[in-house]
Amino acid sequence: PPHQVFNEMRASGVTPDCAAYNALINVCARAGDVARAEGAFGEMLAAHLKPDVISYTSLIKAFAVAGDADGAERIFLEMQQRTNHFTTFTPPSSYTFAHLMAVQRRAGNASRVFGLLQGMEERGLRPDIAHLSVALQACEIYMDNPLSLERALQLHTTMKRQGLRLDTRSLLSLDKLCRRHGRHELAARLRQERSKVPHP
Repeated sequence: PPHQVFNEMRASGVTPDCAAYNALINVCARAGDVARAEGAFGEMLAAHLKPDVISYTSLIKAFAVAGDADGAERIFLEMQQRTNHFTTFTPPSSYTFAHLMAVQRRAGNASRVFGLLQGMEERGLRPDIAHLSVALQACEIYMDNPLSLERALQLHTTMKRQGLRLDTRSLLSLDKLCRRHGRHELAARLRQERSKVPHP
């Protein structure tokens, strides 16, 4: 277990560094163990080590895996603030946005997902398939709104421009939206497009 490794390091006179704490936080994050992830983060601060973007992103990931959108947002805000401890803020990475968008989609907060996508672009970070897919899936939350299909099709166009293919979940979301708004031919065409094997 990761905590045992830390104890062995300390017993051997080795002081864990930022990378070691990041690895520990990330292990806790994958399990959705927020308490342990926050505990490791607190130990890191107590050791006077400055968290970096990986530290904060891993902590956000822990909240995302646990399905705690509010907790993830709290860390997102915290990482961008200058505090008494540190004079500089930590700008979020594309991975930070991916975890935050995913947990907000699961929480049903489509407008926040779209806001994060826009905020990401404003920072000069280019959305990839993970971000665009989550945003497209978020359109399904407002399925009865005709604008939801329009937004989803815009995202699909962006994907195609970047040479990205719809993943299965995004295709299902787009298919549902098309059928809900009577666009059955478009749904069939999109399914056919997706089934084509891309050329190398």
